[in-house]
Amino acid sequence: MAKKILIMDDDPTIADLLTEALADEGYETYMTTQSLRFYDAVREHQPDLILLDLMMPYLDGRDELKLMSMGVDHKIPVIVVTAFLAAGNEESEFREAGVVHIVYKPFDLEKLIELVKNTIGEPEGYV
Repeated sequence: MAKKILIMDDDPTIADLLTEALADEGYETYMTTQSLRFYDAVREHQPDLILLDLMMPYLDGRDELKLMSMGVDHKIPVIVVTAFLAAGNEESEFREAGVVHIVYKPFDLEKLIELVKNTIGEPEGYV
């Protein structure tokens, strides 16, 4: 079974970029640009990794992490991808919620893909 990644970013351009780039690498990708649909997407797709923006309308990334901690049976590793430069100040709280890395926008796509591979391994069937 392919490794699944859920991308949550309210900017469709970034969400599409990440979805396509990771799918091209061989991962099974899902995305949502609506924060109110994030939790349902987590439960539906049961991803191996989540790429999560912090600054979004309605529910921000912190709210999403709290929802996951209350309703998801197991910890899913999360890479925060954000333009919020002060995110590092909350690193200990993020770590407790399953955040394994914080990546700042604008990001280097190749480095982010490498970080994904280091976090959950190569996609299934990778040669």
